[in-house]
Amino acid sequence: MTTAIQRAAGTPIERGTPVQRATGTAELPGTAAHDLEITPVTEPERSGGETRRVQDATAGRQAAVDDVAEAKRKVSDASRARAGAAADVWTWSGTAVEARKKETAARGRAEELEGEVGAAERGKRESLEKAQDFTGRANAATERQRGSAEAATRHGETEDRKGAAAREAREQAAGFTKEAEAAERKRKAAEDLVAVLSTTIADARRSQAEAEERVRRFTRQAEEAAAQLKTADEAARKAGAAEDKAQEQAAEAEVEAESEEQFAQSMRKRTVELAQALKGAKGAREEAQEKGEEAEGAGASRARAEEDQEEAARLRDEADQSARESADLAEKLDREARAATEAREAAEQAAAGHERDAKDAHGKAEKARAEAAGYAKTAGDKQAERDAALAQATEHGQEAAEARQRAAVAAQGQLGQGATEGTARTALAAVKETKKKAAEKAAEEKAAEEKAAEEKAAAKTDGSSRNVATRAADGAGHAVKKASAKTKPWVDVPDTVALRATAPPGGVYSAEASKHGDTGTVRGNVIQQNVENPINLISDATGTVNDIATIKEAAGKRHDSGPASHAHRKNWVGKPLGLATNSQMAANDVLKISNTGTKTAGDVAGVAALGDAGGALTISFSALVAARDTAVIKNTHAQRKELKEHFRGVAAKRDRKLQDVLNDLGTETTGLAQASSSLGNSADGPDPKAMEELEKRRARIESLRTEVLEHMASAREYVVHKKKWKLGHRFVNLTGNVARMAAGAVAIAAASGAVTGGIAPGVAGGATAAALGGLAVKKGVKKANKRYISVRQPDRYARTTLAQEGTEEPKETETAETSEASRMSKDGTSRRGRRRDAWKEAFMVSHPIKQGKRQLRAQEIYAVAAGPAVPVGKDVPDDIRREARDFLKALKCGPDHHNQKPEEWEASLNDPEQQKEWEEAIAKQLASL
Repeated sequence: MTTAIQRAAGTPIERGTPVQRATGTAELPGTAAHDLEITPVTEPERSGGETRRVQDATAGRQAAVDDVAEAKRKVSDASRARAGAAADVWTWSGTAVEARKKETAARGRAEELEGEVGAAERGKRESLEKAQDFTGRANAATERQRGSAEAATRHGETEDRKGAAAREAREQAAGFTKEAEAAERKRKAAEDLVAVLSTTIADARRSQAEAEERVRRFTRQAEEAAAQLKTADEAARKAGAAEDKAQEQAAEAEVEAESEEQFAQSMRKRTVELAQALKGAKGAREEAQEKGEEAEGAGASRARAEEDQEEAARLRDEADQSARESADLAEKLDREARAATEAREAAEQAAAGHERDAKDAHGKAEKARAEAAGYAKTAGDKQAERDAALAQATEHGQEAAEARQRAAVAAQGQLGQGATEGTARTALAAVKETKKKAAEKAAEEKAAEEKAAEEKAAAKTDGSSRNVATRAADGAGHAVKKASAKTKPWVDVPDTVALRATAPPGGVYSAEASKHGDTGTVRGNVIQQNVENPINLISDATGTVNDIATIKEAAGKRHDSGPASHAHRKNWVGKPLGLATNSQMAANDVLKISNTGTKTAGDVAGVAALGDAGGALTISFSALVAARDTAVIKNTHAQRKELKEHFRGVAAKRDRKLQDVLNDLGTETTGLAQASSSLGNSADGPDPKAMEELEKRRARIESLRTEVLEHMASAREYVVHKKKWKLGHRFVNLTGNVARMAAGAVAIAAASGAVTGGIAPGVAGGATAAALGGLAVKKGVKKANKRYISVRQPDRYARTTLAQEGTEEPKETETAETSEASRMSKDGTSRRGRRRDAWKEAFMVSHPIKQGKRQLRAQEIYAVAAGPAVPVGKDVPDDIRREARDFLKALKCGPDHHNQKPEEWEASLNDPEQQKEWEEAIAKQLASL
């Protein structure tokens, strides 16, 4: 149970990465050094003649080496000078073009400003003329305003005078009207009085007539009564005076009555009637007299009233006449006043209009004068700008002339240095050929000497045993290294299958079977472990051997300098941790094999001490890997952030092969130099056609520069993408190792009896195995796909730049088999390998692919960063080369990581013989991302 837990939860995925196997499958250095060398082999003593020959040969070889070094130095100096001159041509031709454009623009601006100055002057004149015209109009309007104001004043005075007269006439008319009204009232009063008096007179006369009638009636009555009374009195005189008469009348009346009583009553009645008649007559007479008097008074009053009425009518008529005359006068005066008012208002309106016209004219005059001042200021400013533009044009012309002169000098220098470089390269090739022949001759001589030495050594028996032992030891050590390096990739496959597929469920089943006393299942799991554990041990042991060999090589080369030295220093720092991890895992495998052997012998429970030791080792190496993963995650995040800043703003594109772009760039750069070499010949300035051709070449070069940058941006995207996935893998591996530490602790507890169940440890181990197994499958499939593509589509990631001279792979002679194995694609653009060969290569885990996407990116990065002496980088512009070298520094390929000074680092990038070393170093660095 302990073994299943430890191997299910605690073993990495794939040897060779810190995530999967801590450091199991590091690449072995491809060197001929013997790690197990015991003693050096001494050469036999030479005779004097041989020594002189050896010294002469050595001196010859050294002379050849010196000649090659001198030739390389000349090529390097010439290439640097050519590259610097090309950069100067690019800079100064650009300056000349820009200065010419600025000069042309400045002169055009000066001409434009000159036209604007003329327009401003014309505007100034026109504005002043307008100001004078508007001022004359304003003065005329002011005069008209003054005349209108005076007329308004006169009409106002007339208005006031006529108005006052009209008011006076209206007041008189009102007075006359009041008098007429008063006279009319008097007339009406008199008329009323006359009517009243007439009525009174009529009433009085009627009353008088009535009274007179009554008087006459009463008189008649009285006369009748008197006659009667006289008769009676005459009758009664006899008896007395009046009484006697009355009595006589009464008697007479009574006589006339039928009886005496009746006569008496009649007499009394007649008496009364007489008295009443007399009284009535008296009253009637008085009334008639009064009425007569009243009528007479009323008649007099009426006469006076009629006179008053006539006087009032006369006064009324006169007052009405005066009122009408006053009203007519007032109306006339009103009309005149209204006319004067209208005239005044018209004059005032005219004056206001003239005032507005005057103000408007004054305003327009002021505006025109302001415009004139503005035009004057504009003319002054534009004149100043024109002068400044002409000065700038002159300055830019001088700058352009100087830039053309410098561009011409730089172009001539570029062309001259190019010729010098070509000559130096030819000389270098000749020297290399001489050196090669000398080396071949020296090799032949050395082989002959070695053969002679071996023959002499064979005659001696005292040192033969020692040499044989030394060579045997060297051969054995080399064989062990080679066998371990070859075995490791193959054994990792079954090791991963065992750890991720069979061990986790086997451990769970064994734990459950032990819990329930199922010894048959436990023994079956023991048999499974007997198969798995040796595989694990072989994988961990070969990883340990590889780490030892790598550390030993790194110990001897960690102080070296150059592109390849960084890997040795990196191995010297990192491989000891991998060695500690692999050795602990191997020790854990030994413990598991021992514990499984105990179970096989019959003790299915195993040895608790072995279980404890295995759990402790699991915790130990898992903690080491987890600590390293934590640091790597932090550094990777920071490096990814830094890498994203390079070539920012450039689209990642690869439309053409980089070498084609660089070749076109070199051609155009040379063409630019040729076009620029004659710029300084003419004192009157360059030919416009020459400048136009220069601009066209610069435009083409700019487009090619952009293409180079796009290739570098594509490399940046590749690197950033790899960093992203590395962060994910490291995080998963960190989680898995933490879980593996927990599983180791559970294993210790289970071995000591603290826990009895198998589910919890099985779940922990299964989770870890699933996570790390997923990474193993992903990486395995990815690598198999790369190997498949390398055969099926060999041109997909084929080199797009020039290889180092002398390292090109020889082209195979086409045979029927190779023709069948590599055919063209349907579109005729690339070769295609046979599918069965591709599948065969996909499962060949013993060697890496020679040319893949990573190698292609490394080659392109180096091509842009290489110095001008390297054929592949000779046409790269200096500024882009500097950006690419900054990118190299971000990839940890800078001088600090190569143990070099900056100038030594740059010299190594400018050395054609270090191209392959540089490309391999960059590819290794990309592999470690």
